[in-house]
Amino acid sequence: MTIDNPIEIPGALSILVYKDLYAKVKGLDAFPRDEWPDNLPLLYYAYHVMAGLGTIFVLLFGVALVSLWRGWLFDMKWLLWWLMLCAPFPYIATSAGWMTAELGRQPWLVYGLLRTSQGTSPLVHSGNALFTLIGFLGLYLLLGVLFVLLVSKIIGQGPASIDLPATHVPQGPGH
Repeated sequence: MTIDNPIEIPGALSILVYKDLYAKVKGLDAFPRDEWPDNLPLLYYAYHVMAGLGTIFVLLFGVALVSLWRGWLFDMKWLLWWLMLCAPFPYIATSAGWMTAELGRQPWLVYGLLRTSQGTSPLVHSGNALFTLIGFLGLYLLLGVLFVLLVSKIIGQGPASIDLPATHVPQGPGH
């Protein structure tokens, strides 16, 4: 229930949440314990992964943009490597953001009206949910394999050749 080494910016959270410098943002301790999210550690780390990756994106792509503007980008191999290695990070950040949104609203489906435990349907059996999950997993696996095959084919073809106009090269006297 304490924050180690906090960075405090007065009014920043009020502006982010309510767009009002003087709005009061209630902390978790202002709510009854039975209304707290179920898995606080996972919520905490999912939020920090999302926010940390967002910060990395802003900094890295800011450096890349300045480098491109100055004409240095393609000479900075370390930056190109970092840009390449960051390719999976948007997927991770999106998943962490989704987890933050879903875990953060627990135990409510509709705040103050419908709890998660009350939101189940007796007509939907676990087999239906499992069948749907397996179907989506299969579809995403198929799309992933197709993506890898198509990208491998394009990489295997190499860059397209550029047809440059033939230039006349003088051969010297007598030619």
